[in-house]
Amino acid sequence: MSMKLRQLSWFFVFLVYVLLVGIAPAYAEEKHKWTFIGFTKYRDALYLYIDKDSISSPSHGVVSTWSKIAPSEKSKFFQQIKRELRKSNKSARGFHYTEILSEIDCIKNRIRHMRIVYIKKDGLTIHNSYNTDPEWKTIYVGSLWQNLQSAVCKH
Repeated sequence: MSMKLRQLSWFFVFLVYVLLVGIAPAYAEEKHKWTFIGFTKYRDALYLYIDKDSISSPSHGVVSTWSKIAPSEKSKFFQQIKRELRKSNKSARGFHYTEILSEIDCIKNRIRHMRIVYIKKDGLTIHNSYNTDPEWKTIYVGSLWQNLQSAVCKH
């Protein structure tokens, strides 16, 4: 094979790679079927959904699932999201909802978030954060997380 043909074939491989991988949306790999499960006890327009197909049990008493939270711009949760995005030098402009991969300890009433994806109204990802060893947090009665726990833990 001539040098020119070899260079052309490598260029073609590189071009295909860029087209298939390089311009793919950052969060295109996840497609969820959402089921509405509730609001916060204050009903401050925090809508909570889960993907029932994503529920798994990584260890005894612990359940993993994807949830979707669509807060109103006036909610405390939305204010927290704005703070989190600022820490990552991102803007909340156009923000619509989060998708969160959580682990719920059904026995000890606690939760931790493994991955949080912040998504705009047009479906594009604003920010995608991964936590390799997130802190467990207590699930309080009446909280949004209690709704999630009730939906995935079989007591």
